[in-house]
Amino acid sequence: MPSFLIIQPEPLNGQKAGRGARGRNLELFLKRYFGRRSVSLIGLEDLADKRSYSVDHLFLGIPSSITKNDLMKVSFERLHLFDYGDHEKVIWGHSDEGLLRPLASTYLKPWIQKSWGDEFKWGVLPVRRSGSLYLCAKASRFLQADEGQRNIDATFLGNPVVGWQETYGGELKYTRIHWLDEVASSGKHSLSGGFFMRGREAEQFRERASRTLSPLFLSKGRVNFLSYFSLMAHAKTALCPPGNALWSYRHYESIYAGALPISSDFREAEMLVPLPDDGMFHVGSGESVLPCLDEALKARKDNPNLATSNLESVEQYLTNGLYDRRKRLLLERFMMQIERS
Repeated sequence: MPSFLIIQPEPLNGQKAGRGARGRNLELFLKRYFGRRSVSLIGLEDLADKRSYSVDHLFLGIPSSITKNDLMKVSFERLHLFDYGDHEKVIWGHSDEGLLRPLASTYLKPWIQKSWGDEFKWGVLPVRRSGSLYLCAKASRFLQADEGQRNIDATFLGNPVVGWQETYGGELKYTRIHWLDEVASSGKHSLSGGFFMRGREAEQFRERASRTLSPLFLSKGRVNFLSYFSLMAHAKTALCPPGNALWSYRHYESIYAGALPISSDFREAEMLVPLPDDGMFHVGSGESVLPCLDEALKARKDNPNLATSNLESVEQYLTNGLYDRRKRLLLERFMMQIERS
């Protein structure tokens, strides 16, 4: 049985990431399949003591100030660099790129794109799955409306001001805001959900919002997962624009809720759990979301089993949204990328 050591990344620009981004997601995934004894998660400072490590796979979080002398404390067959950052490709920070690049077998991120080229042998990381999704997915027969009761064309619920922006008509705008503005302004489609924000920033943004967008700001600063999932369970499609990165959890959450995902163009992107090719609808950068929404609604009407096919596709790898050691296809997919020469 292979053994694994994960060395946590260090803060980038003084901002410490959450536990998942520091390697906890990867640790839990590997322990799920290989057991607790096969996986260790440490900080770089732990290499300062007298203990040494011997493992098959060393995962080193970037950025890292690890040195050649530090690496001598670890005997490994393969070195894999990783980061859970929302940025595309690599931000080395204070890392010794000259030391690490020649040693690395793979660089792993939550998602990768074909356009990144062959700078590294890119691989994809496991991402956290919500326990709330698991419970909602198990109870979906009570939560999801049948096809006749899905009377909402599109739904979205989330924070509007995130990192991802695109250019529309020569003006740089937040993609999430632009999509909802288009759908609400068209008058053609029913729309549920809206924006939730808290604090002074929320108030300022609400004050500047157009007459069309103003009603979409919810009075609550936060919405529980059950309410969020229920909106998708009663909608035909779910808008899945980027947040701080191209991918988001709602790609999977919408599939489990039975709504067809409308996403920024994901056809050149890849995640560890593959998203269905035929059951997603892709909006090109800077393009209107409305033609894609029309296409998705027509596809749902023409093929009432499309949402079920989406779910079956994802459930080849997951069980109710969670990693399952009985489903070896996902493990094989992960190991193939880190064991390739």
